[in-house]
This record gives sequence, structure tokens and C-alpha cells, in this order.
Amino acid sequence: MKISSNDCAVELLEVVPLMMRVIRSEVRAHSTPELSMPQYRALAFLGRNEGAMLGDVAGFLTLTLSAASKLVDGLVNADLVARASDPRDRRKIALKLTVSGEIKFNTVRQAAADFLAERVAPLPPEDRACIVEAMRVLQRTFSDVPETAQPLVKRAPYRLPS
Repeated sequence: MKISSNDCAVELLEVVPLMMRVIRSEVRAHSTPELSMPQYRALAFLGRNEGAMLGDVAGFLTLTLSAASKLVDGLVNADLVARASDPRDRRKIALKLTVSGEIKFNTVRQAAADFLAERVAPLPPEDRACIVEAMRVLQRTFSDVPETAQPLVKRAPYRLPS
């Protein structure tokens, strides 16, 4: 059976929003009431992009600078994010997770990963391998890194620090 790029696009448009709803629901279930989904997403972004600027967070969350600033202020006040002057340009303020922010993010992320692992556990190993390969293909396809420069690194499972 030949699958067109449009067939593939339709499947992605059906499955990705479903997956995101399930993941968001699980994140909310394991998040404390004071942490909203946008705040969790900001923690995730800063966890992957230490030293990002407010504009980077706003762009990632598709928020205005003022809305992102308010969101980040809440995370700073909760001691989940810290601001630091950029050593090369003191007018720039870099953001990074605090130890508390890393713990909160890792706890929620691990709960979501555990939930997803439970959901795929009944699948045959061949199906799980197919999902992993599909995720790697999507990662390469939707990242700006050329495929030849994208290493296929086996990621360790997300685990909380002991």
C-alpha cells in the first residue's frame, strides 16, 4: 500500500492532538494546583534551554512578552526559575531552573513518562520498536538539524535524582 504525504499528514493531525490531550491531562493530574500547563511548558523549555531569554520563552509559548513576563514572574516567585544577568550583556536577563524547578519539572515529567510507559507496555515489542523509530523520524523531520548531523542517541529513561 502506497501512503501519500497527505495520508501521513492526516494521521499526524489526528494523533498528535490526541496524544497532547492525554499528556496534558496526565501532567495536570500530577502537578500541584499552583503550576499551570503553560508554566509547566515554560519549565520544560527552560530545562532544555538553560540561559534562554524572556523573548525565547514567549516565542515558544506563543505569548506576548508581557504575558510571558507575568508567567515567568510567577515561576520566579515560586522559586522554580531564577533570573541572571548575561555576563556578556548586562541588559539581557537569562533564565534557568532553580533546584526546586528542576525537581518539580522532573517529578511531573517522570509521572507522565510512567503513564505513557504503562499505556504502551501491552503492545508487542515490534510495535514499541516501530513507535520509537517513528518518533526518531519525526524528530529528524521537524528539527532544523540535517539528518546526517542528528545522532540517534539512545536516551536513558527519565529518572528523578536520588
